[in-house]
This record gives sequence, C-alpha cells and structure tokens, in this order.
Amino acid sequence: MKNRLRRWGIVFPLIMVLGMVSCNDDDDKVVPEPEPVITLDSETGVYLVKVGRQLVINPTVEHDKGAYYSWIIEGKLVGMEKSYTFSSDTCGKVFVIFRVETKNGAAEEEMRVDVAELAPPVISLMMPAGGLKVLANTDYKLNPDVQNREGATYKWTLEDQVVSTDSCYIFNQPELGHYTISLEVINEDGKGEKTIDIDVVDQMPYKVEFDKPTYFAENNERSVFSGKTIYLQPSLEYFMAPAYVWTIDGREVDNGGKALFAYTPDAAGEYTIGVKVTETANSGPQIITRNIIRTGSASVESTVKVICYGTEDSRKRPVTAASSALWNKVYEYCPAPGQFINETKTGGFLGNEITHEQAVAYAEERLKPGNVWVSLGGFGGYIVVGFDHSIENKGGFDGYDFSITGNQFEGSSEPGIVWVMQDVNGNLLPDDEWYELKGSETDKEETVQEYAVTYYRPAGPGMKVEWTDMNGKTGSIDYLIEYHSQPYYYPNWIKEDSYTLKGTCLKARNVQDPTTGFWDNQSFDWGYADNFGQDKADGDNAEAGPLQTYFKIGNAINRDGSPANLKYIDFIKVQTGTNAKSGWLGEQSTEVLSFEDKNMSK
Repeated sequence: MKNRLRRWGIVFPLIMVLGMVSCNDDDDKVVPEPEPVITLDSETGVYLVKVGRQLVINPTVEHDKGAYYSWIIEGKLVGMEKSYTFSSDTCGKVFVIFRVETKNGAAEEEMRVDVAELAPPVISLMMPAGGLKVLANTDYKLNPDVQNREGATYKWTLEDQVVSTDSCYIFNQPELGHYTISLEVINEDGKGEKTIDIDVVDQMPYKVEFDKPTYFAENNERSVFSGKTIYLQPSLEYFMAPAYVWTIDGREVDNGGKALFAYTPDAAGEYTIGVKVTETANSGPQIITRNIIRTGSASVESTVKVICYGTEDSRKRPVTAASSALWNKVYEYCPAPGQFINETKTGGFLGNEITHEQAVAYAEERLKPGNVWVSLGGFGGYIVVGFDHSIENKGGFDGYDFSITGNQFEGSSEPGIVWVMQDVNGNLLPDDEWYELKGSETDKEETVQEYAVTYYRPAGPGMKVEWTDMNGKTGSIDYLIEYHSQPYYYPNWIKEDSYTLKGTCLKARNVQDPTTGFWDNQSFDWGYADNFGQDKADGDNAEAGPLQTYFKIGNAINRDGSPANLKYIDFIKVQTGTNAKSGWLGEQSTEVLSFEDKNMSK
C-alpha cells in the first residue's frame, strides 16, 4: 500500500539486487528459471524449543540454484545457511525471518519460535488442499516433521490398532473408504498428537469444468457474435498429463489434442461443446506434499453451452446526451485477502459487509467522485464496472479509449491486469467473454496466464491467510498487527472456507534497497492499472494522489494471444496482477479510484 512505502524495512544484504538488472529483450529466447519456493518444516509456522536446547529449523527450498540464504532476528542477520540452529536461555517468543534470494527472484517466510521450560513434541504433517485422497493398494509414505524428537517414542494407530512404532509409516489399504490414523510422540516433557484423515479411492477425484466468467456469476454459459471465434479451455484438478478430445453437439472434432479449443459457430443458435480429458501419466513415485510421497498411477467429461447471437453492431449502446463519461455501476467486488479488506479505518469499511451486495455498495461509494481508492487485495482480487453506454474502439484521446485511475507513483507500482467484455447476450450483466488487454509483459516467458490461487479462511482472528497456487506453491497474506486491527483479512462476504481466483500473473518487481531498507515496487512499461508506466498521465504523484492510466480497446487479445478486434466494450475488470509481498509493507495490492470513457473527453 502506497502510504507506507517510505517506511524502513528490515535492513540486511540483498545480494539479489545485483542480479535483477532488466536485461530481457524481446529477442532473448532464454527461458528464465522459476523463483525460489520455501516450505517450512512446521505447518503452522510456529516452533517450540526448550530453554537452553537447540532447535534446527530445516525448510525445504525449491529452485534455489546459486541462492543466498538469510536468517534475520530483530533486524539482524544471524545465519546464512539453508538451515538454522536456534537456541535461547530465556523463555519467550522470538520472530525469525528466512529469506532466499536468487538471480530469478526471492522468497521470504516469517516464523515464531516459542522458548519454554517444557518442550513436548510438536508434529507437522502437511496435507494437500481438500484433504488426502489416495489410491487403493498403493504405498504412501507418511514422514512427519517432529520438533523436540530427541529420545522420543512413536506410536501409529490405525482404527484403534497399533500399526507401527517407527518415525515413518507406510500406508497401504486395499479397501475403499475413509481411514483415520493417529500418531503419538512422547518425550521427557510430554506428548504430541496428530490425527490424519485419509480417503482411499479407486481413482483420483479428477475434475474438469468450464469456469464461470466471474466468481458470483450464476452459470458458465458462453456467448459469441456471429462470425466471431470463442476460445474454450477447461480447468482441471488432479490431472498430471491430460489428453483432450473435443466434441460439438456430440460429434468429435479434430483439435490436435490441445487444451485450447477455438470455435466459430456456423450460424446463430445454441451449441453444446464437450471435452473428454484422459489421464495419461505413468505410474511412479510422486511427491504429494513435503511429508507424503506416493510410491505407486481416468477420463472425465464436461460440457458447456455456447450461444451464438447476431452481429456485433446489434448490441452496441450509443452515447446519448444523458451519457456520462464515468462508470455508472459496480457489478462485482471480489478482492483477494489483504490488509485493507474489512478494515474500518483507512480501508473505509463499515465492518458489516457480510453479503456481496453490501460489498458492491461499499465499492460504489468509494469510487464516487472524490477519488477514494478501493483495494483489490492480493493476487487475483478484482472489481467489475460498467457504463451507461458502450465505449467505442476509436482512440479518441490521443489514441486511447478509456482510463483507470490509481494512486501509483515512482517506486510504488502495484499493477492490475485489465480485462474488457462486450454485452453479447444483451442482458446488461458481465456474464459473457473476458478479453485481456495486452501489456508490455504479455509475451514474456515469466508471465503466467491462467494462474490460480486458492485462499483459505484463517482459523481465528489476527491470523495470516494461507494460500496454495495451481503449482502446489504455498504462502500467506501476513497479518500486520502494527498497522491494522480488523479480525480477518479474508473478505467477510465470502461464505466458503476457501475460494479460488484466477488471472494473469506478472513476475513481481519489488526489491529492497540494501543501504536504506526502503522497498521499491518498480513499474512496468505499459498496459497495467495502478502502474507508473509510460501510459500514465503526466506528473510524479509523489503524494500518492489520483493518477490516470490510459488504455486502448485495440489491445484486447483472445486466449491464444491473437487480436480480438473488438468494435466496443461494455464492462471493465481490473485484477491484481502479482503474487508478492514487500516485507513489512505487506502484500502487493492493486488500488483503483475511477474509470472513465476518454472518447467523451474531446
């Protein structure tokens, strides 16, 4: 958030800054390595150690070739190895930061160490999102992380029967059903216990579905104008090596086994598009989580209705004498968790927004003239607005068609991906096809389209929000108690205990100055909301006031990257475009203040 970007952060050597020079040209064909990923050996991020005893913290780090490791306590560098041995002669709580830096990026995790007179075992066993489902007659090694395990004894119990006294347990059951396993670990200071629920299935719960256009949309029907092409791609769960077969009204069509299907209807009407997805992965050892390994290998079908309407010109809503250049309605407000979500002070919430309708009313009030920002939270959080007319693709404002106002300034960009939609079905709702506006990062290898993050409701007030992405990477939206006091960063109007947000994800450009400790959220060249790029209005905006960024409808692209060639648009969506944190400043979160048809400005 902008108003804290000039505060001091933790000062420690940031070697990665030296390797983050922007040297990627459009002609550079080298595929960048992924950023590092940290998995702690405590599922809660809390460790327990006895006074005077040593605690070895040993996280797993992926993609750490050539990495520099930093362990920080109270702003001081205390270790530079991959693991860290902690000890203290004083009882209390100690906060520890572990940071991994490579030339490709950085990752950081904060943990808490509780130093106590007695330290019984603490058991951690990471479970997959949605619970652990395993195949019958297949070995699964359960290998928990156990703190304070010196001299400890183990007892594994399955359905009230002791099945092992080793530190690990091989689970293999021939019968389908639900199983409960208990682990008891005892040392001289006490006992630690863990219960694991496992569902044995004949095949994994593969899932194939076509997404709705927005989180709160009622259905996933798709609309297209006559003569236009619609691009379809299902979302999958549990598949490792899927193969695709497509059908139109039950008739198989050749799509080369591709996941993306381009369909151009022959005439107006309704069509049923189907896809059959088959798992082709070979059997073999597979890592499920840090603590669970499958040591031993389905077709699912889904359909979507596509409705073809008349010509593009038939739905265009003209500008009239009563038309306003500004947005006239918020249709959806679905932020990711973030430090300003539910916040009643700076964030402006009343604290009683428990329905989506109330959240929309909040956003509409904040966006009224006066330019008060609306935060979209972490990655994927979005807002959808519309106008009382269609915005034409004519570049009437120095080649641009509309603007989105943010509060960006030099060193403080929190880029939002911009999407546009036509009201193809004519129901005045944003339930048709979204088209991404191309930006400077669109064609780069490090930009991930169709990226998805699932957020989980915290167990209690003041706790961070955990997330898992589509690749199994985990992280959190940290709770910043020194700045905010709302109980939860998880939106009060999201009823489910978890929800998934999807969109395009940019590689973050946030770095910390090794001398001053200031965080720098660097800008992208062009094409993003709340970004201090080449397409912003003039001025340095040092006070983080309202600042417009300009956009062209002609930059709308199909899902395959080809030009969409839209004559006009009716709805605009902005989505937080990075999944990143800037130290104590918290998550990167796009802010929006207004939307305007710039063709009406001249």
